Amino acid sequence: MQINRWKRVGLLASVIWVIVGGLLASWNETWIAAWRLYCSFTADPTCVGATVFLVAHWDAIAGIVMFPLVVAWLVACGLIALRRWIQRSSRGV
Repeated sequence: MQINRWKRVGLLASVIWVIVGGLLASWNETWIAAWRLYCSFTADPTCVGATVFLVAHWDAIAGIVMFPLVVAWLVACGLIALRRWIQRSSRGV
């Protein structure tokens, strides 16, 4: 099976995303930044003056790294399907 150029680029970007995302997500600063972002969006009373010590679990890291990847592939496949559907309907007119 031959893979075209855009699929190769997508696969390469996905592999890079997983490797770099896994390395960056394992750092404690990333989790502290995520906690501060959560606190800025919510009115959680535990956020007031809290010192944050988080323990990163690899299943959570995998979920955080893989979720945007899956969403990006689904959006890309949806856009390709939409483009093909529009081309098919314009030929039939």
